[in-house]
Amino acid sequence: PNSQPWYTAFGIYNPYAVPPAPEYYYLPGHNFGLQSAVVNFNRFPELVVTAARALAAVPAEHYYDDFLVPDLAAGGRTGLDVLEALVRHLGRGRARRPHELVRSPELDPEKTQESAPVNTILGVVADLSRVSSDGIVLFRATPERIEAIILAFEGALARGRLSPHEASRLRGKLYFLLSAAYASVGRAATLPLVQRQYRDADHSFHTGSELHHSYLFFKALLPRLPDLEISISPDPRPPLLVYTDASFWVARQKRGPDGACSIPRDRFRGALGAIVVDPEDGTVRVAHARPDWDILLASWRDDQKTYIAELETIAAIAVYSTYPEVFRGRKVNHFIDNTVALSALVNGYSGKPELAKPVNTFYLQMLGLRSSVYFDWVPSKANIADLPSREGWTELALELRGLRRLSHPSDHLVVPDIHTWRAPLGYWVDRFSRTPDHMEA
Repeated sequence: PNSQPWYTAFGIYNPYAVPPAPEYYYLPGHNFGLQSAVVNFNRFPELVVTAARALAAVPAEHYYDDFLVPDLAAGGRTGLDVLEALVRHLGRGRARRPHELVRSPELDPEKTQESAPVNTILGVVADLSRVSSDGIVLFRATPERIEAIILAFEGALARGRLSPHEASRLRGKLYFLLSAAYASVGRAATLPLVQRQYRDADHSFHTGSELHHSYLFFKALLPRLPDLEISISPDPRPPLLVYTDASFWVARQKRGPDGACSIPRDRFRGALGAIVVDPEDGTVRVAHARPDWDILLASWRDDQKTYIAELETIAAIAVYSTYPEVFRGRKVNHFIDNTVALSALVNGYSGKPELAKPVNTFYLQMLGLRSSVYFDWVPSKANIADLPSREGWTELALELRGLRRLSHPSDHLVVPDIHTWRAPLGYWVDRFSRTPDHMEA
């Protein structure tokens, strides 16, 4: 099964042989350490899962060589029995020579967990105890796995060093753990680990570095991760429709009484607009704002030719801060006409520092609101949020005929102020989380 068979033959010098001589061996299969081995080996579990579904209607899945089988209580152990039989029989082969040993893949009995309403899979709890009563499946990270990740970061910081291998292990653990989180929260914060794993020549780990910011992010996020709720039936409510937009321009240069020219940042102009339509009750909300350049340029470079992508990202964050109760627990179709901002929000990260923090902030908001957002591109001329971003109120009123307005054109988008930007990362989750403690406070 290996596309690089020359890696499966090796020789060693045996000093204990009589006389001492080199000995040659052939190892069929996937050699530990080969990058191709992991991907190639993954094909066998994929075959097992496909066969279990097609031949026996077993709802099986796998994460590399770890199989997941949610058995029905009425079926007892039958799903697991099917999986074990498939692994055993698909791996059997006929020896080409007498007495030749042909090994079959085997499941590790020590790793096998019998079917139960609640089981732990690689540090993530899969809870099916509410399927029958509420029709939902819950996923949550175990406190032990969260503590292990935080301690790994802290140990590396105390040593002042994080090796590429350690970064790889942290990435792998975080990748699976974050699959039990809402949306793409945390993806941006793993970028420094990717950088360390593949590109960094310097393996130091110190306060103030990108890796340190990644550690602080996960230290704030992981203990606050709520249970991920997945309904086994579709949401009967239609998704909210959101359009956001931003405009940016530089005002004409003017000379003062002394003949001096105004500096570029004093001539920056812009506006943000957002429209939220709820098809469930036929209502629409409209809001807009003008950016506070003193606040934004405190964390952005002030020598760029344009800030349109940054403003588009800010507009996307602000609309959820403006109407949090509208978005809580809802599915959302969010339309943006700027491809740079759209890419950052879809992927959950950006290489531009000016976009990386807003994107992280956005997904922390989604975590607090328990919202599920699907982003899509819309042509600029079809983006109705262009009108409030340019204060085209008369034309907007004509476009929104037939919808019940729940806002006034003077509604302002809640754009984060300087104190909010500098608040601890946990603030962004706590601010929108509605628990009994928060409601009482």
